[in-house]
Amino acid sequence: MRVHRTAPLRAFAALANSLSRDRRLSWGAVGVLTYLLGLPNGAWITERVLAAQRGEGCMSIVASLRELEERRYLRRVVRRDPVTRQYSTTCEVFEKPYEFETSTGELQKVHPVAA
Repeated sequence: MRVHRTAPLRAFAALANSLSRDRRLSWGAVGVLTYLLGLPNGAWITERVLAAQRGEGCMSIVASLRELEERRYLRRVVRRDPVTRQYSTTCEVFEKPYEFETSTGELQKVHPVAA
């Protein structure tokens, strides 16, 4: 196979080859992760927006995100606002699997109690 590359002029993301070569990830998960890593820090996006970007089904995107979470490329951090007492979820995306330990000062993941 011959690969043809073009020099990026602007707005590009550099990714480690190890990301695309991790055989534990499906092609769909690699695609979603590549897209997420290309977003700016603090970007707001939902599963529905991701699905609409490429014409994928929402359940396919959810499955890819779940796979990334299982392989430690994505971490969902749930926080509770002390004033409103409402929960909010922030997703953190990593180029390589994160370590199990949480950083100092970072809130632990909260698992809501099922009713």
